[in-house]
Amino acid sequence: MASVAKNTAYMTFASVGQKVLSFLYFTFIARMVGAEDTGKYFLALSFTTIFAVITDFGLSPSLNREVARKPEEAARHLSSVLGVKMLFMAATYVIMMAVAILLDYSSEMQLLIALSGITMILDSIHLSFYAVLRGMHKLKYEALAIVLSQLSTLIIGSIALLLGRPLVWLIIAFIVSSFLNVCYAAYMLRYRAGVPLRVRWESALIKSMLVVAFPFALAGIFARVYSYSDSVFLSKFASTTAVGWYSIPNKITFAFQFIPLALSAALYPRMSEAFICDRPHLTYLFERAMKYLILVAMPIAVFLGVFSEEIILTIYTAEYAPAIIPMQILLASVIFAFIDFPVGALLNGCNRQAMQTTAMGVAMVVNVVANILLIPPYGVIGAAIAALLGNIVLFAAGYFFVPRIALVHHGRIIGWAVGAGLLAGVVGLLMWIGAVIMPWYLTLALGSVLYCGGLVLTRLVKIDEIRYLVHRVRA
Repeated sequence: MASVAKNTAYMTFASVGQKVLSFLYFTFIARMVGAEDTGKYFLALSFTTIFAVITDFGLSPSLNREVARKPEEAARHLSSVLGVKMLFMAATYVIMMAVAILLDYSSEMQLLIALSGITMILDSIHLSFYAVLRGMHKLKYEALAIVLSQLSTLIIGSIALLLGRPLVWLIIAFIVSSFLNVCYAAYMLRYRAGVPLRVRWESALIKSMLVVAFPFALAGIFARVYSYSDSVFLSKFASTTAVGWYSIPNKITFAFQFIPLALSAALYPRMSEAFICDRPHLTYLFERAMKYLILVAMPIAVFLGVFSEEIILTIYTAEYAPAIIPMQILLASVIFAFIDFPVGALLNGCNRQAMQTTAMGVAMVVNVVANILLIPPYGVIGAAIAALLGNIVLFAAGYFFVPRIALVHHGRIIGWAVGAGLLAGVVGLLMWIGAVIMPWYLTLALGSVLYCGGLVLTRLVKIDEIRYLVHRVRA
């Protein structure tokens, strides 16, 4: 558990820094360019992100798993993955632009998407590099790159905004940072991990990896469609301004996903190992991940929900007032989004990709149908409801398969959820009352302290657990 804790710490600190920088950068963009142009910018990134999963085709998580099990085969697997991904990247870019034209987007939108596609290709390359490093449990290199990449994007993009440059410069900022990230990852892989970089076409190996990767690819496609198609539906059924409104709560709620993402990055290879060598430890890893994510997700959903109006109007101005109710709805979905990460890590890490893919497929269908039905009459609120439904279905469908892999104590998990929910609800009520006599941001800070104290008093978190985690991170 020591390396899990240390790698989680690396990724958590890096992701916190990245999310803080990203939040500040996006807030600056939203205030500088207004809702309509923010919508165009967000739509271009969302549109490209949907197609980005095809460039990888599930090969990176497959590569991660194979390297974790056979580190000595890292160079051979990576070279074959790079070989096949060259074809995927070229084909994906052509398909993406064809769809953009078929959807009759403006020439400006097509240009933004075309430039964003370059970032998509670069990101796909360094994703494979970091998959190898993750499999070797060397997450500190990726952690540093996460922060530096976002910092370079912020600097270039902010300069462009201050100089009054058009939106394309915001996409160019991503291209530059992604290119630098590829160079950095390649250097670390070659000279710190000792893995040579070359492209090789081994038909037998590629075929076997594609078979393993296919469920990952389907799951990724399903996840991207249900996570980002709402922006596309909003652009066609409403307007790019509506996309701009929706991007604010989407960005705020997504910012907190660094927590489960960091934990899952460290847990995934460990779960894969424990599935083969130590089943009781597999159960322990899963249950503890569920517990800590529940304890974190509950206050985020409740506390920010209480002050959603103040947050939107203070930070983003009254132009984004239509984002208030969608933010409250999306915050509720944070709980289910968080606790689905351990479920996905368990299924994927234990050779149950097909089960995870099934869950993703069901969630995607529910989300797409909900978007089609709800966006025309309700706009951004409808998109938020569709996202909430998708997250609930995704978690429920995935959790259905968990007992087939690990002997999980369901009552224990329910108890943690009820306890954290009640505690967050009580503190949230006190915060709502306290907001009458003090600024909302001070009330939010005070409420967070009260919640942490309440976790210890109610023994949802024990002092020994805190000491153990601190010790493991320092080990």
